[in-house]
Amino acid sequence: MESQISLRIALVDDVEFITRIKSNPDFWPYEDDIETNKEKVRKTVIDRINSSWYKQYIINLNNDNKTPIGEFHIHLYVEERKSWEIGYCIFPEYQRQGYCFEAGNIILRLAFEDFEAHRVVAMCNAHNEASYRVMEKLGMSREGIFRQELPRGDKWNDQYFYAILDSEYKNNPPF
Repeated sequence: MESQISLRIALVDDVEFITRIKSNPDFWPYEDDIETNKEKVRKTVIDRINSSWYKQYIINLNNDNKTPIGEFHIHLYVEERKSWEIGYCIFPEYQRQGYCFEAGNIILRLAFEDFEAHRVVAMCNAHNEASYRVMEKLGMSREGIFRQELPRGDKWNDQYFYAILDSEYKNNPPF
């Protein structure tokens, strides 16, 4: 099956695009702690693009325009344990079309084959069913629930913790 999307490493030219994603609370409906100060976000994005421990990717449709539809990132979680963390954001109009799963496959391949990860983790609000379904489809296992970890409005929400090991990935890749 032909790929619907492609990933490319984020460059300094992408700072404004990523800043727009990271500072827009509408793109993060399950999180309250989104930094909306664009200057602070821009600085963080630039620092991460220039780092060796944080890899940010632009998700593009494989159409004539290479339409950008979101971002996917992976960063060191615990270096001495060879553990990496992933996260993602797909624009609402492109959600539920398999793009995040496809991007996740690419990122997991990078993590285990290029970055020599032993373990890849991800977390999400327990109410974010679309996100945890992607993680499960990628072969990640729910390892825990951080009870009342995330403030949301006047309530505290649980956060799910997922992981996949290199041996699980190699024995049963999701793609």
